[in-house]
Formats: sequence, C-alpha cells, structure tokens
Amino acid sequence: MARTLSNRFSVIAVGLAAGLASVALAQEPTTRPRQDIQGAAPGFDERSPRMTAVLDVSASYKFRSGLDNDTGDLGIFRTGMGLTVTAPVPPMNRLSVTLGSEQSWYDFTSGASLIPGDPQPWNHIQSYTMGVNFATQWTETLSSLIIGNINFAGESSAVFQDGFTGGGGAAVILKLSEGFDLTGGVYVRSRLGGGVYVFPIVGIDWRINKQWRLSNENQPGLYLSYEINENWRLSAGGRYDYSEFRLDNDNFVPNGIGSDERVPVTFGVDWTPAPNITVSARVGAMVFEKLKLRNSDRDTLGESDVNPAMYLSGGLVLRF
Repeated sequence: MARTLSNRFSVIAVGLAAGLASVALAQEPTTRPRQDIQGAAPGFDERSPRMTAVLDVSASYKFRSGLDNDTGDLGIFRTGMGLTVTAPVPPMNRLSVTLGSEQSWYDFTSGASLIPGDPQPWNHIQSYTMGVNFATQWTETLSSLIIGNINFAGESSAVFQDGFTGGGGAAVILKLSEGFDLTGGVYVRSRLGGGVYVFPIVGIDWRINKQWRLSNENQPGLYLSYEINENWRLSAGGRYDYSEFRLDNDNFVPNGIGSDERVPVTFGVDWTPAPNITVSARVGAMVFEKLKLRNSDRDTLGESDVNPAMYLSGGLVLRF
C-alpha cells in the first residue's frame, strides 16, 4: 500500500511541475482550475512584460460504465472555469493569482453503491480554488517559484470548514538549452480528515523542433503535440487526476470523505483563430478510475473500480 501511494504521489508531482514549463498557446482542457505557472521558466520577463489575464472554461463527460462491484453504472459530467491574472513585479519577478471552480455531477444508476445499503454514494460535488505563485528569475537559465493554494471541495450541504485543504511548495526551473527546461522541487498539501501529502516536483518541457513538443501542459500528465500551423495543433497523451471531497451530514456516511482517482487518455485538436482565443476538443477513454468512500476519520468503508469508458472534453481559452 505504501508503495502504491508513493507511486501515485510521484505521478502527481510530475504533473505539478508541468506547469513550470514554458508557456504554450494551448493546453489540454481540464475542468480542474490550474495556476499559471507555465510562464515561470527563465525568460518570463521578456515573454510577459505586462499584466495579463486568462479565462479558461471547459467541460467533460465520461460515458456510463459499470462499477467493478457489479452494483450499477456511473456517468460523470463536469464543468470548470478559471481566471488567472499575472503581473510583472520589478525588477525580475512575477506574481500570478488564480481563482477557479469545478462542478461535478455523478450519475449513479439505481442500486449503484460502494457499501451495502447506501442508495447513492454522492451526487453534485462543488470545488472552489484560490492559488498564488511568485516567480523570480535569477539568471538567463535559472528561475525559482513559490506556490500556494487553498481549496474547498464537498457536497452542497457539507460542513463548510470541514471541506478545506491547502498546500504550498517551491521549485527551481533550469533552462538547459533553447526549448528544453527541467524543473525540480517539493510540494506539501493537507488532506481531508487530517494528515499531509509530501512529494517531489519533477517536470520537463521539450520543444523538439518548430512543430513537435513534449510537455506536461500544466497538469499531472504527459502530452506530445504537433503544431500544423499557427492556427491548428494536434496532441495526444494522458494525465492523472485525484480529488477528495467532504460529504453532507445527511449522507449515508455523515461528514464522510469521498475520492475519485482517474486516468483519462485523449487525442485532441486545438484551434486558435486569433492570438487571444483557443478552442479545444478531445476524445479518448477513461482507462482507469477508482472511487472510495471513507468516514470522517479516513477509515475506508468501501471502494470500487469503474470500468473503462469513452471520454469527451472541450474548452475555450480567452486571453486579455
């Protein structure tokens, strides 16, 4: 069990570091709000000499598939929105603030459950995030980043103060050559019900040539992209997602903790008709998903894998 958790934390760390890579015109759409940490690589003072704002709106749907415990099926619809404002701080710093929301609707069929007698594990999960990061460029090839965030996640009637988690960390970004950045650091995050996660941050952003690029795209994953021209981009890859959320007091498990661990793999296209607009579409599969239900003390009461299913997502990015 310890080894499994350690492996998962490593995957998460890689994705966090992805955001420390050089900024791209488009990135994998995800309903989870992401901090604007891509531009923290060396040279951000020239790339972003003025205040900027980015609005990111996205949605995804995972088609119905059966729970591995044979109690029923599950479909999931998600929407997300994030606003990030980034400003230069003389002489060689930048400050970025992100506000975001994710809404998830879990559509369990009648009888689907994680523990006997529970008519429906959960339904509508709300998540609200505020993140801040501060970057400093030390030399032409070295910059550093300090990260902090706070998040609420839970059902609509969950006890408000019991749904909060927070975290922070630091990383350094090394520009080894033109178009090739590596990142290393550490991140610490609290978890619902007590305790913390501690894991390394490791990232890569490699512009192989003018058209091909290998990058984490600001999340726990890895994507290979191909820029057909300045308006169109193709990409393929996958990422790791993990979320925990507080349940209502009137839930079958009062004030319990639910979690959703998943790996979507997608192929997609991005259309940038103008420099300040990008429309994205993805099709793929949710190749792995596991749901867990815990009590308020984090004791696991029930869990089930969810069978693989088709996955669709799309997004709109506006830059100001």
